[in-house]
Amino acid sequence: MKFTSTEFHFGLQIVLLCCFWYFVSSAASIINKITLQVLMHISHVRSSSIPFYYMVRFVLPSAVGKAIAVASGFFSLYKIPVSYLNTVKATLPFFAVFSARVVLHEKQTRAVYLSLIPIIIGVFIASLTEVSFNMSGLISALISTALYALLNVYVKRVLLATDVHPLTLLVINSQIATVVFFPFWCIYDGFAIWNDFHSSSGTEYSTSLPDVNFVLLLMLSSLFSFFQNLCAFFLMHKLTAVSYAVANTTKRISVIGISLLTLRNPVTILNFFGMTLAVGGIYLYNQAKQSQKLSSQGLPLSVGDFAMSSASLADLPNKPLSVERNFDRSDKLSFLELSEKSLAVNGLSFDKKDNLIRNHVRLIT
Repeated sequence: MKFTSTEFHFGLQIVLLCCFWYFVSSAASIINKITLQVLMHISHVRSSSIPFYYMVRFVLPSAVGKAIAVASGFFSLYKIPVSYLNTVKATLPFFAVFSARVVLHEKQTRAVYLSLIPIIIGVFIASLTEVSFNMSGLISALISTALYALLNVYVKRVLLATDVHPLTLLVINSQIATVVFFPFWCIYDGFAIWNDFHSSSGTEYSTSLPDVNFVLLLMLSSLFSFFQNLCAFFLMHKLTAVSYAVANTTKRISVIGISLLTLRNPVTILNFFGMTLAVGGIYLYNQAKQSQKLSSQGLPLSVGDFAMSSASLADLPNKPLSVERNFDRSDKLSFLELSEKSLAVNGLSFDKKDNLIRNHVRLIT
């Protein structure tokens, strides 16, 4: 099997991005774990494009939920090992299905529901056999995972109803979450850190400098977290949905494996089996969701339905798209307009790349 120069460079980009993503994700989890063990104070684009109704109804609740989810996630990371925490996070599909059913009234196929069984069983086995098990850590991890699943549903509602860019929405959520969480940080951590920093000795104050290693860990944690989100954003745009899901599952395996080797937390055979079963359940869930999407996919009804990743665009010359339906003149024009907008979203000029769609989309009349 021969690869063209374009396919080779695209594949090399994906491999390098995935390797860097796995590295920074594992490093961020490990550094956060070490930092939280050192830290004694544990409690430690435009917004105008979003209508006011969606800002109050969806964005504000999601921002508050994000603050709680982040705090719960760090608390659970402090209480339980990194490998076990990532195993508990495997319950995200379960909460995602539940949230989509309650909020969006979405029904899933039988295969999707069945794929949740190994996830639940795997997390249950891992919890029973975890040597460093902590109930408060487990509960906070489940709360964080459930909130993230609910936030994904809320974000989906906003993105479908408005034209706001995902990065803009992420910035707005982070800003609001920071404002919401800052007073609690001041009460539980800020004053304590200030008192430690300005310790009194009689009538004179002696300034105690913070630990250099600890400050370095905080800087590395922030840097790796940024690169982790940046890599995820680029991969979401370059890969198809199922390819990104597989890459994300592989990342979780990498984080679990590297944390076990680095932090050396004890693990039994049954515990490892539970972790493997839960991660394998995520892969089955992704495959079931992709099959459900393909079986229910009809003609594109919006630009979002026809939006293609870079992988899909790169594959067009080798895999022509056939639409099995009769079209009239207006249907053809609307279909090609959607193609033009999809190319624009992916950073391609339709004037220069018009043959990419017109020569490889066969309309059967």
